[in-house]
Amino acid sequence: MHVIDLYFNQYKSYAEIAQIEKMSPHDIHAIIKEEEARRQKYKDQQQQEEKSSKAHKLFSEGKRPVQVAITLNLEQPEFTKLYREYWKLKRLHVLDSIFKETDGKLKTFLKLYRLMKEKGMNINQVGNVVDTAIHKLPYMESLYRQAKDEVDKMQRIRQETENNLHTLNDEITSCKALLNSYHALCERKRQEAENLNNEISRLDALVTHFKRNNEEYLNQKES
Repeated sequence: MHVIDLYFNQYKSYAEIAQIEKMSPHDIHAIIKEEEARRQKYKDQQQQEEKSSKAHKLFSEGKRPVQVAITLNLEQPEFTKLYREYWKLKRLHVLDSIFKETDGKLKTFLKLYRLMKEKGMNINQVGNVVDTAIHKLPYMESLYRQAKDEVDKMQRIRQETENNLHTLNDEITSCKALLNSYHALCERKRQEAENLNNEISRLDALVTHFKRNNEEYLNQKES
C-alpha cells in the first residue's frame, strides 16, 4: 500500500501521510502496526531458519546436542524442535516416532536397549519377558505374598518355641537347684541317722557291759 511506502521508505510522519492520503491518523496507525507485525514475523522466521540451518550443520558435523544448544544459545523446547527437524531431514523417522511415543523420555528407552545388549537379548526375548511380567507377575506376586506370610508365621512359631525353650531351661535350672538342695538335705539326714545309730550302738554296748558287770557282781555276792 502507498501508506506503507510513505512511512517505511519515504519516512513520512503520520501527519504528512494523513495530509497526502486524506486518512485519519488512527487508520494510518492500524496499517503501520499491522505491517510492523508482519515484518517482525518475517524477521523472526528468517532468524529461525538461519538458526535451524546452523543447528543442522552442527548436527551434521557430529556435534553433541549439548554443544549445539550452548553454541546457539537454545532453550530446551526450541532445541528439541530443531533436533527433531534434523531427524526428519536425515529420514530418521523412527527416532521421531520413538520420541513421540515415549513423550521425550528417550533415556528410559536407551537404558532398556543397553540392558538388552548387555544381556544378549533380542526383541522377541524382551517381548516374552514383558508378556510374562504382565500375565504371570501378579500370580508370582501372590505366591510371594503367600510365601512371605508362611515365613512370617514360621518365624512367629520359632520365636514362641524359643521363648518356651527358655522357660523350660529356667524351670530345669530351678529343678536342678531344688534337687541339689534335697540331696544336701538327705545327706545331712543320712549323716544324722548314722550318728544316731552309732550313738545307739554305743549305748547298747554300754548297757550290755553294765548288765554283764551287774550279773558278775550278783554271782560273787551269792557265793
